[in-house]
Parts: sequence; structure tokens; C-alpha cells
Amino acid sequence: MTRLLLALCAVCTLIAAPAQATELVADLSQHEINISTGFSGAELLLFGAADPTGDVIVVVSGPDERAVVRKKERVSGIWINTESVAFTAVPGFYHVSATDHLSAEKLSQVLADVGVGLRYQNMSPAIDMLPERAAEFKKALLRRKEAQGLYSAQTGKIEFVGGTLFRTKVEFPATVPTGEYRVDVYEIDGDWVKSVATIPLTVGKVGLEEAIYRFAQDRPALYGLFAIAVAALSGYGAGMLFGRR
Repeated sequence: MTRLLLALCAVCTLIAAPAQATELVADLSQHEINISTGFSGAELLLFGAADPTGDVIVVVSGPDERAVVRKKERVSGIWINTESVAFTAVPGFYHVSATDHLSAEKLSQVLADVGVGLRYQNMSPAIDMLPERAAEFKKALLRRKEAQGLYSAQTGKIEFVGGTLFRTKVEFPATVPTGEYRVDVYEIDGDWVKSVATIPLTVGKVGLEEAIYRFAQDRPALYGLFAIAVAALSGYGAGMLFGRR
């Protein structure tokens, strides 16, 4: 709350100086998303100030990860994985927002020039393959991410309020991956990027969730044995319970 009030004061200070052009300033309602037991998603508010005669584009992405796409085919009446392709530097989450009056044609042009947006993500296969085949698997990867709610096919809306003030909301699903994110805010003047502001964002586990995650990462062998023991005890307990009936 303190960070939000300070950022709002900074925005108001810029607005109160009419003799100077408004410089791009932006911030998030919070810079951390804590995942604990019962986490069902989060919604962050991004706000700031910019020249209202231009446009604003916001890109939220991260963390980069390795993703494997598998192709299934029906063989002898059974669906099996016949081919798989691994992609590197795949954002675990990706979201784009733009000002309301920015046309779809202009938005597409600006995204292409800046090199952001799902179409321009540098998702490279880990092996050499024909570009047509790589594009096919990339489309499948994008569809999977969209189905999981981690990628948005629709561009979010950024509203200008009170002249130079703008705001937008970014929703994160319950399955959002942990790690370091970056929020890039682009101020567009005509067909070129006037200025860019980058805001860090961290998504991490807390409480029991964090303890289990750290245990699994630091001692994977012991964690595996523990998981097997818990499963065995659960099966034994269920057998005893139903056996008595």
C-alpha cells in the first residue's frame, strides 16, 4: 500500500507540471505475487502517466523455460506420441495490453517493429528442423498455453483516465509459474517508440508450498522416497478402512 501511494504521488507530481511534457512513469500495485495453499490466481493493477496524444502498450512476460510439444497419432487403434520437439526460451506467461483507440492494424505494425507479441516470440526448437515443421509445433505450443490461461489471444485494454493517467489490470491464473517476470511499458508516438519503462515482478511460493518446493528441489532423491512412502501409507490406510467394511 505504501508503494502504491508513493507511485500515485509521483504520477500526480508529473500531472501538476503543465509547462513540461508528461514523461512516461508506471508502476504496479504490488511487485510480488505470493503463492500459498488455496491460491486461485491474482490480479494486479498497472498504472502510470504518459502523453495522452500517443499510445501505450504493456507486455508482461516470464519466466523463460523449456517446453516440449508432443504429436500424437493413431497407430493400430491406439493414440501414441510419435514425435516431440523441445523449445527453448519459452515464456511461462505472456500478456499484452494496449490503449483502447489503438487500431488492430497499427497495433500489429508496432508489435512487429518492436518485436513483441506472440507472433514474434523467438521460440526456437532445440534441434534443427524445417521452418514449416517448427512453425507447426510452435502453433501447437501457443494453443496449449492459451488453453492453460497462461497466454492471452486477446489484447487487454489500457484506459486513459483524467487526461494523462492510464491504467490496466493483468490477471494471473492459479497455474502461473514461479520465477522472475518483467513488465515492459512502451510509449508510442506515431509509429515509433518514444520511451520504455521496465518494472520487475516476482512470483514465488510461501509457507508450506515453499517448504515442499524447496525440499523437492534441494533433495530430489529424498523427496521421491518420501512421496513413495506417503503413497504407500495412503494405500495401506485405504485398504484397512475399506477392508473393515
